[in-house]
Amino acid sequence: MEKYIIIAFGGAIGAVARVALGEALSKWDALPYGTMAVNIIGCLLIGLIAGLYMAHLEWPQWGKYLLIAGGLGAFTTFSTFILDLLELMTTASLLDSLIYSGLQIGVGLLLCAIGIQIGRLL
Repeated sequence: MEKYIIIAFGGAIGAVARVALGEALSKWDALPYGTMAVNIIGCLLIGLIAGLYMAHLEWPQWGKYLLIAGGLGAFTTFSTFILDLLELMTTASLLDSLIYSGLQIGVGLLLCAIGIQIGRLL
C-alpha cells in the first residue's frame, strides 16, 4: 500500500507540473509546443533517473516509484501528443504534422539516451 501512496504523491506533483508547463508554452503559437516540451523534458528526465538507478543499485526503490512511476508517469503526456498530432493532421499541413511527430520522437529518443549516459556517470 505504501508503494501506491508514494506513486500517487509523485503523480500529483507530475500532473500539476505538466499542466503548468504546457499552459505556459502553449500560449506562444498555435502548435502544441507545451506538449512537445513536456514530452522531451520527460524523456531526458526519465533517462537520467533510470541511468542513476542503474549506476546506484543500492538506492531505495521508493525513489523510483516517486520519480519515475508517479512523477514522470503523470508529467509526460504521450496520449496528449497523439491527440494533438491527430488534430494537426486534420487542421494543419501534412508537413507540420510530420515535423511535430518527428521532433517529438527523434529528440525524445536522443535525450533519453543522453540522460541514461549522464545518469550512469554520476
